[in-house]
Amino acid sequence: MKYQQLTEGKRCPISVLPGQGYRPADIAKTINVHRSTVYRELDRNGSSDDYHPEQAQQ
Repeated sequence: MKYQQLTEGKRCPISVLPGQGYRPADIAKTINVHRSTVYRELDRNGSSDDYHPEQAQQ
């Protein structure tokens, strides 16, 4: 699988969907990435409670 950085459009659901009860694996299916991508993104840029897609994009 080829490495691709997440776009801001794919990062936004990572900040919104946990508040609606989605788990990281569910979010990954929604934005069409592997679940490990979502877990790594949350590890690097904060938990789902304090994740800011604009800051992560920079």
